[in-house]
Amino acid sequence: MLTDPSIEKLKQKTASPYDLTVLVSKRARELTDGAQPMLDAEGAANVVSLACREVAADKVVAVKGDVEDEAVIPITREEKIRRREEAENRRRMLEEERAERMSVSGGLNSKGLDDLIDALAGGGPDEEEIVAEEDGAEESEFDDEE
Repeated sequence: MLTDPSIEKLKQKTASPYDLTVLVSKRARELTDGAQPMLDAEGAANVVSLACREVAADKVVAVKGDVEDEAVIPITREEKIRRREEAENRRRMLEEERAERMSVSGGLNSKGLDDLIDALAGGGPDEEEIVAEEDGAEESEFDDEE
């Protein structure tokens, strides 16, 4: 339950409780997305409490207008770097998992690895290999007849 600032004090800052809810939720989302707090964040239990404190201190106010015309608060440089590092770590983990699945699924030897590379490149075994395999099969058929 929000006790500081009081709900009654917050209601006075907007035209309706609905407007207050929208204002606080939008500001809390901005804070979650990396916007800089306009007040000292110490003592705030979460971003919603901090957003309420900013509204009560008149640091955040509702502006009448179109939703698309609202100013966007850019995220901080540190947040951009953190998000980039998270994406890189996810990509690296996915690559490691993929490599692990490949090695567990049968232990690729050099021939299997070549076949995999050919398959990924859109090609198949070389035509010479196919002809050599077919020639070997024909010879073995004739050997059985003799």
